[in-house]
Amino acid sequence: MIRTIFFVLFALGLFELFLLVKTGQWFGAWFPVLAVILGFMAGGVTIRHTGIKSLNEIAQASRTGQTGAQAAIGGILGFFAGVLFILPGLLSDVAAILLLIPVSRRLVEAYMVRNGVRQNRAPGSVVIDGEAVEIIDDRLPPQDKNDNSPWSR
Repeated sequence: MIRTIFFVLFALGLFELFLLVKTGQWFGAWFPVLAVILGFMAGGVTIRHTGIKSLNEIAQASRTGQTGAQAAIGGILGFFAGVLFILPGLLSDVAAILLLIPVSRRLVEAYMVRNGVRQNRAPGSVVIDGEAVEIIDDRLPPQDKNDNSPWSR
């Protein structure tokens, strides 16, 4: 599995490099250089804008008592679009633009919500998966216990 992921990432990187070289041959050497520089700047602006926007949406959702899952997913997708802009290459820029278009963004958000939500939950409830580990006093190093503390056993 790890080898497959590395192979796909390596192949995409080579294809991005091939496309940059080909566009340099077709449009001149300055076009790919300018595209990489503009993509880097667009990535920074996108990350800054979507970060501030998603923080405001999450704050508004918490004030109204909603879960804010849509705002969080929107912030994640905006951040991911910014990272794709920063990566040098034309395919990553196209993918970032697709993530910023509202129609395709709603499709990706719906896919993430559909695959991330369990069907047996009550509407509006939040479930955080985790694992609890009991700490036994015998394994802890000896410490001075405070008998007045409500946390002591």
